[in-house]
Amino acid sequence: MENSRDVFIAKLDRFIRKYYQNQLLRGILLSLVIFLSYFLFVSFSEYYLYFSVPTKTGLLIASGLFVGMVLYRYIISPIVSLYRIGDVISYRQAIEIIGEHFLDQQDRLLNTLELTELSYTSENSDDTLLLASINQRIDSVRLLPFRKAVSFKSSFKYFKYLGGLILLIVLVHFLIPGLYSNSSKRLVHFNKKYMPPADFFFVLDSLPEGIEKGSNFVLKASTNGKFIPSEVHVLFGNAKYLMKKEGGGNFTYLFRNVNSDIRFFLESGTVSSDIFKIKVLSKPGVRNLSLSVVSPAHTKLKKREESNVGNVSVPEGSVLKWELKTEFSRAGELIFSDSIACSTEIIDGNVLKFSRKVQKKLSYSIFLENDEFGKNLFARYNIDIIPDLYPQIKVSSLQDSLISSGYYFRGIIKDDYGISKLRFVYQSENNPSVYIPISINENLTSQEFYFAFDFSSVDFNEGTNVKYFFEVFDNDGINGSKKTSSQQFNYYIPDSKQLYDLNTVVQDSISNQIQKSIDLSQSIQEDILKMQKNALDGSTEKWQQEQLIQEIGSKKQQLDDLLKNISNENQRKNNLMNASGMEDPQLLEKQKQIEELMKKVMDPELEKLFEEFNKLAEDLQSEKLNKVGNQLKMSVDDFQKQLDRNLQLLERYEIELRTKQIADRINKLANEQDNAATKYRKDEDLLKEKHSSGKEKWEEIETDLSDLLDKNSEIQKSYNFENTEKDIQEISNSINNSGDQLEKGKTGKAAKGMKETAKKQKHFAQKLSDNIAQSSSIQMSANIDNLIRLMNNLIEFSFQQEDVIKRFKRINYRNPQYVQMIEEQGTLKEEYALIQDSLLALSARSPQVASLIGNKIFEIENELEIALSEATERRKIQSGTAQQKVLTETNELSVFLSEALKQLMEQMANAMPGDQLGDKKGGKPSFSGLKSGQESLKKMLEDLISEIKNGDGKPGSSEKLGKFLQKQEMYRQNLSEMLQNGGLGHESEKILREVTKMLDQIESDVSNFSINSSTLIRQNRIITKLLEAENAHREKDFDKKRESKSGNFLKLSNPREIFEYKRVRTEFDDVFYDSNVKLFDYYNKLYLDYMIKLNND
Repeated sequence: MENSRDVFIAKLDRFIRKYYQNQLLRGILLSLVIFLSYFLFVSFSEYYLYFSVPTKTGLLIASGLFVGMVLYRYIISPIVSLYRIGDVISYRQAIEIIGEHFLDQQDRLLNTLELTELSYTSENSDDTLLLASINQRIDSVRLLPFRKAVSFKSSFKYFKYLGGLILLIVLVHFLIPGLYSNSSKRLVHFNKKYMPPADFFFVLDSLPEGIEKGSNFVLKASTNGKFIPSEVHVLFGNAKYLMKKEGGGNFTYLFRNVNSDIRFFLESGTVSSDIFKIKVLSKPGVRNLSLSVVSPAHTKLKKREESNVGNVSVPEGSVLKWELKTEFSRAGELIFSDSIACSTEIIDGNVLKFSRKVQKKLSYSIFLENDEFGKNLFARYNIDIIPDLYPQIKVSSLQDSLISSGYYFRGIIKDDYGISKLRFVYQSENNPSVYIPISINENLTSQEFYFAFDFSSVDFNEGTNVKYFFEVFDNDGINGSKKTSSQQFNYYIPDSKQLYDLNTVVQDSISNQIQKSIDLSQSIQEDILKMQKNALDGSTEKWQQEQLIQEIGSKKQQLDDLLKNISNENQRKNNLMNASGMEDPQLLEKQKQIEELMKKVMDPELEKLFEEFNKLAEDLQSEKLNKVGNQLKMSVDDFQKQLDRNLQLLERYEIELRTKQIADRINKLANEQDNAATKYRKDEDLLKEKHSSGKEKWEEIETDLSDLLDKNSEIQKSYNFENTEKDIQEISNSINNSGDQLEKGKTGKAAKGMKETAKKQKHFAQKLSDNIAQSSSIQMSANIDNLIRLMNNLIEFSFQQEDVIKRFKRINYRNPQYVQMIEEQGTLKEEYALIQDSLLALSARSPQVASLIGNKIFEIENELEIALSEATERRKIQSGTAQQKVLTETNELSVFLSEALKQLMEQMANAMPGDQLGDKKGGKPSFSGLKSGQESLKKMLEDLISEIKNGDGKPGSSEKLGKFLQKQEMYRQNLSEMLQNGGLGHESEKILREVTKMLDQIESDVSNFSINSSTLIRQNRIITKLLEAENAHREKDFDKKRESKSGNFLKLSNPREIFEYKRVRTEFDDVFYDSNVKLFDYYNKLYLDYMIKLNND
């Protein structure tokens, strides 16, 4: 119901809007007809009547009012009503208008409107009868087209009038060409009086308001009218001059060198023109142009001054400053091609100053301005930009021959103005980039740099690919520092299997070279014996002897080379351990001890013997040759024994190391399989992939284990790997069973089987480690027993030697008992040989023993040989000296063995089952123990203070006081022991000594019954100091670990030597950097580039 009324009212609203749209259209057309008619009327009137100034003024005012009225009546008023502003026809008026069009419906429409209005105003909203009547009437007129009541055709009739009027205006334009233009011009200049034209009149062509002073000016005039005069004169300066007739009614006259204003008019007969004036103007100019170029600070270029030069080339970002000394100017302007203008007024009478920073190629125009000429172009120039180029970098690299993870880099960097930063960048997979700055000389635009980096100094994951490169930044202060990257390099971090294989290769190489060294030393011994024999029988020619000497020398050189290679291979092996993240302190210590033993094999004494033997061998009759030869044979024999001992140590160490590596690989594989079984339990494809990968890795481990067991069987006193083959087979069967379950599609059972396999693998890895630990423990116990036995034997030998020395001093070499003394010395030599063999065998199993006894056992052997030899030759004094050396060195060896025994026993105690590696339970005091002890002392002290407060000023129990002092003394002993053990670091030791002093003060307070709050405060300070000492000690340990990690990196600290650059660099510096030759920047850079290229070549 409600909708029908709304629809009816909405139709009325649309009708009213259309009604006013028709009114607006009609108004526009009617207004155009009125305006054009008025324009035509006024134009005709002015063209023929020449209105006076007052008439034109009044006409202008009246025209304005007339136009306003027409616009308001026919355009503005319909527009306002269209938007329902102001008075608008009512719905009743609209119905009446509609009714005029639909006469038979007029009453029905009026009645419907009245009922509709009544329904809106009725208070009874439930008058159903009324609403039904309204809806019935609305339905009867619903289809009545209200819009047809508004006829736009009635407005279109005005188009006829408008078209006819436009046609008339166009026709008049062609019939009377000047009517509109002349009339309009005179009406626009309403304050100027125009006269009717004479028979002709003068027309000047483009008369300027002023001309430049001193210039010529051609006056051009023409006549327009009924006829053309024969002569025209120009009158100025009280004179009359004939103009030149050009034909066609055109006349010209040349004013020469005009330096002052000219007033003139034209005349011909009785007709004259208005008076005209030519004003002489002083044109602005520039007497001097100064241009200064201030380059950006980062270019380090000096300020440049240019005079009377406008075209320049400048670095990007330069500030240009212009100074123009002008004449006849009041202002100036520089307009650049990028539409930026710099304006200024005259400064100091005749100077213009401009400035601008330029960052791109531009052209600019100089405009000068004065009152006469206005803005006038003086000149146009160009600014070329020298761009700040990107820096350049070129890098070459070399890998270290010993440290596989170490790389050396040599690079050249250059930039047009300077370099601000150089850095080394590396990034591993899924990790952010790491930046390492490299120091450079920022004052040089082209330079070389060297850098070394050891990738083992960073904890990368196994199998990681590391991308690395260099970045160089220029010093661009305008656009910001620009960056250029070098070519990208890649470094692959090997996984545990690859490291294992590499370690095996290196170890085999070391063992082979040690064996070659042993064989070569044996060959040298044979050659020495042969040379001694030849020297004795004299049956060898000199050239043969020289050839033999050369062979010995050549073999000695080969031996030196082998030892050097062994040392390098040992270093490489050490680096491989660091690269693998080996953190087992026992293995690291053994590796270090073996490495030190290999370095000490060729001692200086042996080198001297070789040199002395070579000198003596040149003279075949030398009496000393045989003696030195014997000594050299003995030294070479000792050398062989040391090599053999080191080889055995190395083989045992290799078994332990490989076992540790294999156990780690098994544990890692077990964790991978366990995680895969949990994560991919329901994903058959991925579980198969992980199982297959794990199976391949296990087969590799199985192969390596087989090689390990074979290697173990070859060494003396091999390690016990009981039931290893059985465990390997059990794990392999478990892996195959899981594979079978996967083939059957039983992923759940397969995952469970993989977890069981992982448990077995972890158990097996632990068993391998326990086997080594157990075997080592058994061997260590046996070593201790053997060492104790050997020490007793050595002490007994020392006593016997001392007894022989005492009796030897008292006997004369002519005494028949002298021979018996020689025999006793020989017996001692034989006894020592047994001790020496046992010590060598022991040292071959214990690096600690080997490192401590060193070459001492061989020195004793040599002195025993000398003592026996000298005694046999009846040189009693020399023999006695050797005997005394034997005794002294034997005692020293006993001390060394005692220290070795102490170390073995400590190591044995620390490696007891249940203790973790490095934990020393019941051993050295720790910071945690000191802190807990101090807390206990603090509690006891608080109890004593409480008793003092509650009692008579003294402790109530002497027993508590005694316990406190006893515990404090024990605490002091622990603290002293920690200080004596060392290894704390300077800062920690300093703090602990302060703690000791505070303990003395507390003990004094307690002993003198002077316990108070100050004592307790001192106790709290001790706890604080202990925390500080612990932190300092922890930082020291961290620094040690960091040094151990970065130790290899420090060995790469001089890459210049690797590139053989040090000598070239010095020459290069002398030639270029120290030169006092002054060159322009361009040639300076060319020269530097040439020197670097020459250096590279």
